[in-house]
Amino acid sequence: MRLFDRYPTLRRVIVNLRGADAPAFRGVLWQRRGGYLVLRDAQMLRPRMEAVVMDGEVLIPVDNIEFLQVLD
Repeated sequence: MRLFDRYPTLRRVIVNLRGADAPAFRGVLWQRRGGYLVLRDAQMLRPRMEAVVMDGEVLIPVDNIEFLQVLD
């Protein structure tokens, strides 16, 4: 089974990206579309900064994900 073949859709998550300076994203994991996870109601999280509200859907390439935290 590949990473994220089964994923917690319609749950609030934090998606942590690879890389020391990479932001994380908090939102509702809506679906997986191709090689992307789709977040709605998303915020971009960066260390020592306020969260930035993202309009629309945020597409995150699955290959860039370090790990996923399920909040609910």
